[in-house]
Amino acid sequence: MIMMLPFLTALVTIVLAIRGARMPAIIGWGVTFIIFVVWLQYHMTDKLNLSF
Repeated sequence: MIMMLPFLTALVTIVLAIRGARMPAIIGWGVTFIIFVVWLQYHMTDKLNLSF
């Protein structure tokens, strides 16, 4: 569910943009961008448990 969250917010934002709700769509894109940045930071700083 967590990895689906940015795609779900993007879908809702696209629907808002198509329906003409300009300000909620802009806010939705901002929220989606913040979610992507948070996940990027989490995955870039996570240690890899590799064993060879």
